Amino acid sequence: MTKQITRLAPSPASASVARDLLALVEAFGTPPHDLLHRAGLTHLAADLLSGRGVALGRVDFARLYAHCTWVLDAAAAQQEGREPMPKAGIDMLCHCVITCRNLRDVIWRMDQYSALLVPRMARLRLTVEGGVARVEMATQRSLRNACAYLSDLTGLAMYHRLFGWLIGETVPLRGVEMRYGALLDPRTTAYLMPFPVLHDAAENAISFPAALLARPLVRTPVELEQLLVHFPFDLDQPQSSDHALSERIHHQLVAQLASGEPLATAQSLSRQFSISVATLKRRLLGEGTSLSALKLRAREELAKRMLADPRLSVTETARALHFSDAGAFRRAFRNWTGQSPSQWRGF
Repeated sequence: MTKQITRLAPSPASASVARDLLALVEAFGTPPHDLLHRAGLTHLAADLLSGRGVALGRVDFARLYAHCTWVLDAAAAQQEGREPMPKAGIDMLCHCVITCRNLRDVIWRMDQYSALLVPRMARLRLTVEGGVARVEMATQRSLRNACAYLSDLTGLAMYHRLFGWLIGETVPLRGVEMRYGALLDPRTTAYLMPFPVLHDAAENAISFPAALLARPLVRTPVELEQLLVHFPFDLDQPQSSDHALSERIHHQLVAQLASGEPLATAQSLSRQFSISVATLKRRLLGEGTSLSALKLRAREELAKRMLADPRLSVTETARALHFSDAGAFRRAFRNWTGQSPSQWRGF
């Protein structure tokens, strides 16, 4: 079949895209007025449905996109004899990966999570060749209509944005593939996925530089709660993060301690961030810290987390934090907090 490439996405939010989504919803049985009412967007109904010019704000578009997607996925689920995928399922997926060490681990855990929800979610398959990572999202759709197309396109775009948000930098795409013909208006496809889309491909997939797979996660559960308010429908959510190098290393060290892995060395970190050991030390010094100080800080943070769990003994906590014995841990903890572990716990 002939391969088709969509145009690049327009930069501003477009009311015409909103109208395209409403027309698709109507074609699958939901009146646009009803959907706008559910989305709390009745104030936009007159302008959107009359074709008049209207400016859609970031949050308004996210609400409209979300409600259109849920309606259309529910319609597809009914056609295919399965349960629809709720927003809570997407949120739980994000909670499952926020503690991963790096992007490669994120993709593996996402696949494990998806395996529990087939056919509501598609399995992921990661392959690496020639410096390019390719993540396939194997479609479970028995029908290949515009309704299913929108759901799968939204899924690919969701993974791309989540990958970037987790590692704190925009993920440059090398390719986007869809196992469908071009079933949506090109402007709508381009707005929802701002990268040329190859249609009639072997499988749904995105490709990006394989070096990003080793990037550590720099986000926290608190930041995740904020993201999930409108994710994955807020298309203007920034992927990049202002986290300093020391913060990125700190998050990685805490994750390594929590998983029982050896802590990263200056040599391994320099390879990971594609800088020399001297540059690594100089940048950390410029941020007012050092690798040894970050390791102590990571131990302190995880020690407090573990001591907050009354089921864990001081000895178990000391062992998990790589201290030689409980006495050494107690001395270190008193230096950090001015209290013994028992005093800090309140008993």
